[in-house]
Amino acid sequence: MPQEIPTASKLLDLFSLKNKVVVITGASGPTGMGIEAARGCAEMGASVALTYLTRKEGAEKNVESLIKEYGAKVKAYHCDISVYANCEKLVADVLKDFGQIDGFIANAGATADGGVVDSSSEAWDKVVQIDLNGTAYCAKAVGPHFKKQGHGSFVITASMSGHAANYPQEQTSYNVAKAGCIHMARSLANEWRDYARVNAISPGYIDTGLSDFIDEATHKLWYSMVPLGRAGVAKELKAAYVYLISDASSYTTGADIVIDGGYTCR
Repeated sequence: MPQEIPTASKLLDLFSLKNKVVVITGASGPTGMGIEAARGCAEMGASVALTYLTRKEGAEKNVESLIKEYGAKVKAYHCDISVYANCEKLVADVLKDFGQIDGFIANAGATADGGVVDSSSEAWDKVVQIDLNGTAYCAKAVGPHFKKQGHGSFVITASMSGHAANYPQEQTSYNVAKAGCIHMARSLANEWRDYARVNAISPGYIDTGLSDFIDEATHKLWYSMVPLGRAGVAKELKAAYVYLISDASSYTTGADIVIDGGYTCR
């Protein structure tokens, strides 16, 4: 059955997330994409469930800041998305605490530390297990709830690396996993067509502090290949997350929004 057209017409009403609950995985960092997506959703009125893996203190600080700044209902949950049972428990716990889930941003992920030849098979398995399988586990866990309630929005954080092989770093496992995430969004958009929308966001080089250990020469090389000439910051992504979660994107599904400063346009 076709999904309903929103009753709202004004743009502010379409973007509003009032009375909605959004789950965001991987949101324990102070400047990362997960917390900025959370800030965007809370700013637009949503209640937010955050997840963390190892940085419990960071997640708790983010909860406090979201409550203080936006007055939102927010709670943090520990979740290792690489284990399906944990994703099932996350969804069950959020439903128990919040009563509903309207949007799910599958943002948690891992980066590669080498290429196929130079790194171990275990390293390959870890990246693919977290970035690709973990995302699928999140979808499998929340999908039945979306189907039961008849609506939902699932948003995957993919990467420009799913479109192009970055240079000079060797990260085939990451590139392959993110390419899979992009096609997962397309495939799920078709599979869930009667009850939920599924989309992806493909960020480029985003300054979250995780690449500070990379030498300055490599950073300069990276940005020489970006038409805008710099890294992005996570707040430059949050509007896209809000758009895809909100009713403003009611006719958007199976899409991948590339936000990479132009890296992949060449």
